[in-house]
Amino acid sequence: MRNIKDSIEKIGCKRYNERVGIFTEKIYGKDLIMAENEDIRDFDRELEEVEFRIKEKDFDQALDLLGNMVAKYEGNTLFENDDVSEYYCFEEPMQEILYHHLNHPKKELRRAEMDFMALYYFYGSVLIELGSALEARASLEKARRWNPVSATVAFEYGETFKMTGDFEEFAKVTREIHPYIYKKRDLARFYRNLGFYYIEKEEYATATCCFLYSGGYEPNPMIAAELKYIEEKTGERYKPTVEEVRECFLANDIPPLASEEVLKIAFSYGNHFHEEGNMEATQYFWGIFSEFIPNEMVEKVLEEIEKKKE
Repeated sequence: MRNIKDSIEKIGCKRYNERVGIFTEKIYGKDLIMAENEDIRDFDRELEEVEFRIKEKDFDQALDLLGNMVAKYEGNTLFENDDVSEYYCFEEPMQEILYHHLNHPKKELRRAEMDFMALYYFYGSVLIELGSALEARASLEKARRWNPVSATVAFEYGETFKMTGDFEEFAKVTREIHPYIYKKRDLARFYRNLGFYYIEKEEYATATCCFLYSGGYEPNPMIAAELKYIEEKTGERYKPTVEEVRECFLANDIPPLASEEVLKIAFSYGNHFHEEGNMEATQYFWGIFSEFIPNEMVEKVLEEIEKKKE
């Protein structure tokens, strides 16, 4: 891993003051990209209306609104990549840091002030709800261009292959996002997805291991339903031991945790900010680390930070 301090300065990860409320020193270089621009305010208002319609399960109206937004904003050239910059819609600091560490971009990363990832993600999700897998896939591919490290977008994209019965591609998309997973709920879905895949391959013991392991990260009613299905198909209830799960994962190249790189980054950045006295940033990065690895020192610091907030 490259020097943490140099990486922090190069990436400029202290700029997420608007959406995360942590980093306030820098916003994608020296130019704040048209923050008061009327088009950007219109975009945000329209996207809020879309979110409301989706929450109300008014998918037909949401689809109409999204279609209008795509027609209106798709040709927008404000945030096109150029010779020196790449524009993305990362949702929080860890996403950009992971992208930077794992992809080594040659250009400066900048944030598109219009959240095109959300636009195309919502469009794809609504199309999935309405059963249009291929149209949804096309929209979600665009969402992935704007945020190639979002597990949420990747899983939804993978869902379109599950809908069309292409389980090999479904598993491929699922596996490809693993290096970017840094939340328990996403790791839980990673294992659930693999469980579905192995059911389709009729490898029921492996599927069972995946579902049981997923439940250790996040309870989900789908797990019990799938395990019942497996029991009905096989006529037996498989109860693997910890060692059997470990051997199963090893044999099928299934990682048993978030990636080592994710854990190193989360700990190192948290340690850097702790030394600098930035407790909010410390809490953010060590909060990620502590979801996966118990560490007495980290947990003590996080508890102290929480007490000071009270």
